[in-house]
Amino acid sequence: MPTFIAGMKADLKKNILSYYTGAVQVRHGEYNKYDYLAPIHLYVKDESAVREKLLQVDGVTHAVGRITAGGKIYIDDNPEDDLPGDKFTAMAMAIDIPAEKSILDPESLLVEGRLPAMGSREVVLGYGLAEKTGLDTGSKFAFMTATATRGVNAMTFEVVGLVNFSIGGMNDAYFLLPFDTMQGFLQMEGGSQEILLMTKDPETAEVQLEALNKLITSDGSLGYLETRLWKDQGEYYAAMSAAGIIYNLIVIFFLALGATVIVNTTMMAIYERYREIGILGAMGMRPNELVRLFFLEALYAGIISAVIGISLGSALILALEQTGMDFSAAMAGTNLEVSSVIYPDLKAVHILLMSIYTVGISALVTLIPCRKAAKIEPVDAINAT
Repeated sequence: MPTFIAGMKADLKKNILSYYTGAVQVRHGEYNKYDYLAPIHLYVKDESAVREKLLQVDGVTHAVGRITAGGKIYIDDNPEDDLPGDKFTAMAMAIDIPAEKSILDPESLLVEGRLPAMGSREVVLGYGLAEKTGLDTGSKFAFMTATATRGVNAMTFEVVGLVNFSIGGMNDAYFLLPFDTMQGFLQMEGGSQEILLMTKDPETAEVQLEALNKLITSDGSLGYLETRLWKDQGEYYAAMSAAGIIYNLIVIFFLALGATVIVNTTMMAIYERYREIGILGAMGMRPNELVRLFFLEALYAGIISAVIGISLGSALILALEQTGMDFSAAMAGTNLEVSSVIYPDLKAVHILLMSIYTVGISALVTLIPCRKAAKIEPVDAINAT
């Protein structure tokens, strides 16, 4: 369980950094307030100039602009007739393809075809969206969405490839297109919906967040912007951190339950060897030596059990680290930040702690029955039936 939680947390972190916020997300100050309305008109103006200023903050390594807009895909296989074509709800995500290599890495998502050329009307579809719409490489479709001027615009795009997003919900709804094409399409005039920043170490991005806020406050041209740390994206990452504590408590509970079984087993071993204990005592073995005898027996049994159990468990986890655990069916139709395939994350600390718990608890709990064995009178033990 700890390895599964660790793997899910690592997956959540990777997805939040890659798909949603980067280490720090920069948006128009009013955008997050009205996020549920998709206020595309509240955007970062002069994106390239703002991006250059943000890159001057110490510790910020990369900055990319992104635009995401929802709309309708229209497909008309026979435009000469008067019948309406098919339409599908979809999300267009515009990215600077060359600059995204260090963040989203679109090349790694590609499963068929090629990536769009910057400045072109080319797109790559999530494979789930391609299946839903019947589109494939070489197909064309029209996409209609709201613009930054609060109007509506439509543009025809050509599919040049298919991608496999790690997040199942995105596969069924998203397609990628060039950032500069989207700027013109939405009439943003060099703007961007958001700027994603990456830092040397996202875990300590609070340092860069503070520096960015100071820059925004001191620079009048940036005063309308607002920053958000990746850890504040959604509630799932914080929930997983809390879940890790809960699952650790569950593990402790089962270890305590296992301890009672060990005590019971050791007690049975003592009663079954009652006469043997009496003979050993009559031969001169002192009580502390009897305690040590049964303690070492339990310790060796615990070590053997730990080696076998942890070896088998580690082998299983290492195999799952390669193949992953596929939750595609369970996550179908959801829009969580968790990938459809989770890879457990086995760390040396997991093996060390479980070894200590298993051997330590099995040895310590035997002290109770061992001390009882040491108090047995030799004569009573020898005469016992």
